[in-house]
Amino acid sequence: MRSGTRRVATATLPWRLAACLLALGVCTAGAAPPLLEPAVWPRPRPLDAAALARFGIRLVEGTHLTLATDVPPSAEVDELPAVIDAAVPLLAAYFAGDGKTAAAKKAGAEELNGWRVHACLIGDREKFTAAGLMPPPPHAEFPHALSMGYEVWLNRQPSAYYNRALLIHEVTHSFMSTRLGGCGPGWYMEAVAELMAGHRWSAERPGGLALRRLPATRDAAPYWGRVPLVRAAPGTLSVDAVMKLDNNRAMPVESYAAAWSLAKFLDAHPRYRDRWRKLPRIVLRRDFDARFRRAFARDRRGLDAEYQLFARTLEYGHDIEREAIPFRRGKPLEGKPVRVVVSGGRGWQPAGVQVEQGRVYRYRADGRYVVGAEPDGTPWPCEAGGITLAYHGGRPLGQLLAAVVQWDAPALGGGLLRPLPLGPAGEFTAPATGTLYVRVNDSPAKLAANRGGPTLTVWPPADEGVTRATAKAD
Repeated sequence: MRSGTRRVATATLPWRLAACLLALGVCTAGAAPPLLEPAVWPRPRPLDAAALARFGIRLVEGTHLTLATDVPPSAEVDELPAVIDAAVPLLAAYFAGDGKTAAAKKAGAEELNGWRVHACLIGDREKFTAAGLMPPPPHAEFPHALSMGYEVWLNRQPSAYYNRALLIHEVTHSFMSTRLGGCGPGWYMEAVAELMAGHRWSAERPGGLALRRLPATRDAAPYWGRVPLVRAAPGTLSVDAVMKLDNNRAMPVESYAAAWSLAKFLDAHPRYRDRWRKLPRIVLRRDFDARFRRAFARDRRGLDAEYQLFARTLEYGHDIEREAIPFRRGKPLEGKPVRVVVSGGRGWQPAGVQVEQGRVYRYRADGRYVVGAEPDGTPWPCEAGGITLAYHGGRPLGQLLAAVVQWDAPALGGGLLRPLPLGPAGEFTAPATGTLYVRVNDSPAKLAANRGGPTLTVWPPADEGVTRATAKAD
């Protein structure tokens, strides 16, 4: 079963805030909306365990979560309050941002002692309706989950991981709406919640929760399914497309996957993450989207190119930091060869060479390097032609690949989606004019295991004064 959530109350927080301030006689004209105090959302009424037991509903208590559920006791259900108890300080630290002092962060942590959410994990809706625990119409018709202030509702999911992920998602909405005063526009609201919901959990040790994680394997996140959903729609996935998502009505799970992919990419990328992590400061600004665009305007073409490539090649365990692309223009060869050492532990790298469309370039790739290992740890040595013990993208693992980045093309990184296979030595015809980029063929999830890389030499075309004999003798 797939999850989607409907947002109404938290998505309209700026309007509610303005109404509350006007009722208090506070003028907001011409000023950015201030943060909304948690008191604007009423605290949920205490739950009576004995009364709820008559409806087959039990309570499981934690420091930051009271869980009401009709699901039979089990480790995966009864540990949910502990999961949220571990999540709340992590949310507080993330949303505090780098702009706060240590004293302010400590004070914020102390304030969390009284922060608490009521959550209903629902197996049979009729029981919760009879007990008076469902949200008021029309919100009671939520398809999978709902957050309103300090209250959360979710239908039981088919895996322990997805139960935790969906609960963390909804509690993130609750935290933002009550602690920050709002969640920002719908796309950002869902993107942040999806980002937090990716997690790793170990109940055996204190501090066993990590948020904002991309699962290492499909088996580590049963029924989550974001990776294949993103891979299935890379041609239509873009930053602008994600920003058009509307959560004022039920969204398909594909929309949540798209929102997650952008948040995960920006939060993990070394060039973009600092700007992304400052956005919680402006969640109540009416011009949030315009400010977002301005924050990324100076390198937006590179962002669009990398995000498209990320969506096209996304894998479980994807190493976004190692896949980060340094966009630098190459220089003409000017009659002499250029050498570059290619790192097998990185994604696309500039060779420093400008090539021209249709011209033939001679190259040689020297050296051995490691791309993977046997189960017992025995390394797999490799040369530029790759090895046939394993394949990635239909090509031998470790094969040297080349592509051309066209600086003046509408899509900056289009050439990176159509790589040229190279090898130990030979010639290639430049498919476009631009900067030559190279990489070792491997999964974006496995780059950290690689060691070394080939040394690539590229010679100018023969009609620039360097003959084949000269190139061979070099």
